[in-house]
Amino acid sequence: MVDPSSDPAPPAPRPAPLRRWARAAGERTRSHASGITVTLLAAAVVSSVLGTGAVGRADEMSDGTVWLWTSPVGEAVRVNGNNAAVDLVASLPEAAGVDVQVVQNDEYLLLYDPATGKVTSVDLRRMGYSGVLELGSGGDFGLVLGEETAAVIDRATGEVKAVDPATLQPTGATLNVPAPLTGGAFDDSDTLWLGVPTQGTAVGVRIQGEDAAITETLAVAEPGTGIAMTVLDDGALVTDPGDGRVVAVRGDGDPVVTDVPVELEGAEMPVRTHGDVVAVTLPGTGEVLTVTDPAGSAGIGHFPAGDGGGTATAYEGRVYVPFPEEGTVRVFDAQGAELNPVSLPGAEGPLELEVREGRLYINSPHTGVAAIVDPDGGATVVDKADPPPGPGDADGGAPAPQPLPGGNVGEQPETGGTAPDPGPGTPASEEPSAPASEPAPAGTDEPDPAPDGEPDAGEAPGAPTPVSVTAGDGSAFLSWPEAYSPDAPVDEYRITWEGGRVTVGGEELEAEVTGLANGTTYRFMVRAVNSHGTGPAAQTSEIVPGPQAPDAPADVTATASGSGTATVSWSAVEGANDYLVATRAESGENPSDRTSGQTSVDVAGLSPGETYTFTVTARTEGMVSGGSTDSAPLTMPEVRLGAPSGVSHTVSGDNVTVTWAQVDGAAEYTITPRGDGGLGAVTVTGSSAGGGQLSHTLGRGGTGRCYSFTVVAVGADGTAADSSTSSQSRCEQEFR
Repeated sequence: MVDPSSDPAPPAPRPAPLRRWARAAGERTRSHASGITVTLLAAAVVSSVLGTGAVGRADEMSDGTVWLWTSPVGEAVRVNGNNAAVDLVASLPEAAGVDVQVVQNDEYLLLYDPATGKVTSVDLRRMGYSGVLELGSGGDFGLVLGEETAAVIDRATGEVKAVDPATLQPTGATLNVPAPLTGGAFDDSDTLWLGVPTQGTAVGVRIQGEDAAITETLAVAEPGTGIAMTVLDDGALVTDPGDGRVVAVRGDGDPVVTDVPVELEGAEMPVRTHGDVVAVTLPGTGEVLTVTDPAGSAGIGHFPAGDGGGTATAYEGRVYVPFPEEGTVRVFDAQGAELNPVSLPGAEGPLELEVREGRLYINSPHTGVAAIVDPDGGATVVDKADPPPGPGDADGGAPAPQPLPGGNVGEQPETGGTAPDPGPGTPASEEPSAPASEPAPAGTDEPDPAPDGEPDAGEAPGAPTPVSVTAGDGSAFLSWPEAYSPDAPVDEYRITWEGGRVTVGGEELEAEVTGLANGTTYRFMVRAVNSHGTGPAAQTSEIVPGPQAPDAPADVTATASGSGTATVSWSAVEGANDYLVATRAESGENPSDRTSGQTSVDVAGLSPGETYTFTVTARTEGMVSGGSTDSAPLTMPEVRLGAPSGVSHTVSGDNVTVTWAQVDGAAEYTITPRGDGGLGAVTVTGSSAGGGQLSHTLGRGGTGRCYSFTVVAVGADGTAADSSTSSQSRCEQEFR
């Protein structure tokens, strides 16, 4: 238990030039560019450089900027599209060398590591790491951000979940769409469009309240056709290779069908297209098809772009085709006339193209080079590792702003005045610090830069994300995972909030803060410190301490629902707003905590053979927690079941027979019908069909037009496999 009134003031930071620290962070650079590098690697520098009131400034800086991943150093850099300068850096050092996927809007940044299935959220309004979601490795997931909504798409299973973009926790029930899925992006009206090949349909999904719901279902092809989809500003465009056509769909009108003069089998399109021109890449032929005004006049063109190119992207009436082996993007007009290419010196590996904030961004994630293309077609090469020019630099760049004390990382203080300006006489090379004999300014947490001299070769720790928080009567209890810190042990964790700060040892992963005011809103920041410096902030949700606590949940159960997933369930508690689910492993390798507004939650990323106990705590709207209840220990199954192969079905009279290949270790199988046949899911042992094949016959149950079946293997302990296989949809009558 920690009372802020008794916490001694921390020692003043070692004096070291801010410019020297920034130069150390930019050791990997090659040249200067105008702009100011502010890095989350040493989180307090954000507040030092941006100063109090950084929320407003961060919002202003978001316009015309895009985050780009750099794999070798494990960093996402924010590039200003107006001047090609790097102005912020978010680091995931544990993901160095991995092709992390970046999803972004003006308020949140999601970093998805497909190798581990870990998703990390950065709250750009407060410049802090705010949430973690563990999806598990080996899946086919899509993460999408709308203007005010977010969703996780499991393309293999057809599950769509609305999530809170800050915490990444599901906000409602799972929406099930016939698997597999293709596409997945929001249009400008915040409709999420998905392609459903087994049904030959495009569906529009809206996040309504806390749940995802299908609002549009439009036929675009014969069921079972290998459709491709790109989402437009209004609706989506889908390829129908069976009939040689493209179909534009919108939420407020009939589909617009246009025949095309090329084969569309295997066609590729970017997930999202901006503007009136769509580029369709035809792999194997070296050709690109263009569709102009797809929902209107639908002008069609096609031209050879050359062998070896990647997926083309349309931008401002031009078509950009990446050629990774050349480090070049070739440029064409909509009729196929070749224009000047965009070259990225030193680029190696894949080239990623994204249209955002009115510009085309070309990123080489395996190197430090990128490029920005403006609406007129002019291209500017970006060095993603550029350091900031300091006062007096030879290149004449703008001087760094004077540092201001106080303020959480990027957070506008809720109470109190503005921190004093040190004035123009304060050198930029010295950071002001709070006097050791006085309480620290609200929320202040300065970094520990390296001493004068050569930059320290080690790295500060990563963010201890996520931080779970519950409130009590005048108190708050925080817990967090161990921060990533490969270069040195964590010496301490610093907890700051508007009104105080506390410090606990590096071996501590929790803290109770007392002396808080009931009815007052608090948000906490936790940073790890090692001998190389202070890491970035992980922030909590807002809490409101109070005396009224909910009861402990009853009937807490945990069952293995996949080889790496467990489903935890409990009874509802009166007065509870949500529930915190903590997972504790016998080995001590604990997964991240989960939260849920429902009475169950899926916990992914669990290890086969490991034993886990799940603790559920009810919380009020202000995060005031009551008692907790543990589940019985659950040992995860060690056998990993595979997906059945050869899933097919035949319709004969009033029956449908589903056939599949036997799976080693499976005791039974769950068959889930998809389509409009009106059938329900069944779990069966399967009867032998010969040659290692199993089958099961169901009554048709209705006069549905189309059928498809998904088969999942289930172990003897009732654990379902992580992967499934679906049969191709077959119909009783001709598609219209």
